[in-house]
Amino acid sequence: MPASDPENSLRARPTVFLSYASEDRRAAQRIRDALPGFGMEVWYDESDLIGGDAWDQKIRGQIRACDYFMPVISAHTEARHEGYFRREWRLAVERTLDMADDHVFLLPVVIDATAEGGARVPEKFRSVQWLRLAEGRPTEALETLCRRLVSGETATPAAHSAPEPAARVPPGRGGAFRPFPREEPGQRARFWFQVAGWGVQSAWSAFKRLPKWVRIIVYIWVAILLMARGCSDSRDYRAHGLSTAQQQQLKDIAATHSGSWTPADTAKLFAQIAKELPGDAVNAASTHAPVLAVPFAAPEDDPAAQKLAGSVFTQVYGRLAIARHGQVALASRPLPALDASEAEKQGRAHHSTYVVSGAVSGSAPAQQLTVRIISAGDGSTLWSKAYPLAGADPAAIAAQVSARVPRQGSN
Repeated sequence: MPASDPENSLRARPTVFLSYASEDRRAAQRIRDALPGFGMEVWYDESDLIGGDAWDQKIRGQIRACDYFMPVISAHTEARHEGYFRREWRLAVERTLDMADDHVFLLPVVIDATAEGGARVPEKFRSVQWLRLAEGRPTEALETLCRRLVSGETATPAAHSAPEPAARVPPGRGGAFRPFPREEPGQRARFWFQVAGWGVQSAWSAFKRLPKWVRIIVYIWVAILLMARGCSDSRDYRAHGLSTAQQQQLKDIAATHSGSWTPADTAKLFAQIAKELPGDAVNAASTHAPVLAVPFAAPEDDPAAQKLAGSVFTQVYGRLAIARHGQVALASRPLPALDASEAEKQGRAHHSTYVVSGAVSGSAPAQQLTVRIISAGDGSTLWSKAYPLAGADPAAIAAQVSARVPRQGSN
């Protein structure tokens, strides 16, 4: 609707159609209030109507008849993929098809830090310079533009003054922050998805606003971190990883374990794993080493529990012995229970620093295998975890346990 100036002029004042998203109404009102003072008559819709043929036809008629079209661009227009303002923008662009290329008609205004590059606006908007009015507050550049248009000057470059330094977006600093999403009724899942996207985009926009030297330091730090992680992964593989063939061989060895554990089983397991070790490592592992692996215990009247405990232990010992040549000793028989003092005693007897032991406890279906890593120096527990027997994966458990065993001199 026209916003009139108290002073009347004999000559018709130029008309400007102000197009904006409803979220930017306050900023648009500031622009509306300022333009009459600069000699412009504003056509401005401030109704809350969503539609209606008469209303739509009136808007179309005003866009066809106005002298200038001023779209208000912001983070809100960027965030909205649809809205009546987009129809207004499209109608204005269609009207320019019948205009000379040097005729001034489009007067884009940006009310926040939204960047021109990549903005969700018609391509035609980018062919003219944008004015930046922070929160819609009038500036000297806006007044200069309006005075020239009122006086009849039509040169496009002169009409669009450069944005004020305070409102200009520094190169490389990114665009504006998107407004926080609004939850629509029945769209809760979509709302949280939008919140996640908003968080990522806001964090990225904030990062791009940092000084260039800060961003370069961050890039270098991330590169160093990734390289260190790659080296660490490589070391971890050497410490805990096995080839696919070795993993399968350990599973095959574990499958042959009868269930109960005797010194004969220990000798057999040592001989089987020794085939994967260098000759000097075999001799060292038979006497003493930094790590002592004690066969896992299980109730004598529970063959299934014995079978699983034996399978897990076989693969734990195999992983440690293959990955740590000559650093793993093998005890002859299980401990009666998870007795830390007895584990400490056996560890000292083997001149070991760490002891790995385990035992099955409880009754079906709540049985669990508890594995502990104990310091042979003082009997303290460095790591412990209980694994339910129901649905247990011996290979997965063995991989996790072996990865938890410290290297010599660490804890």
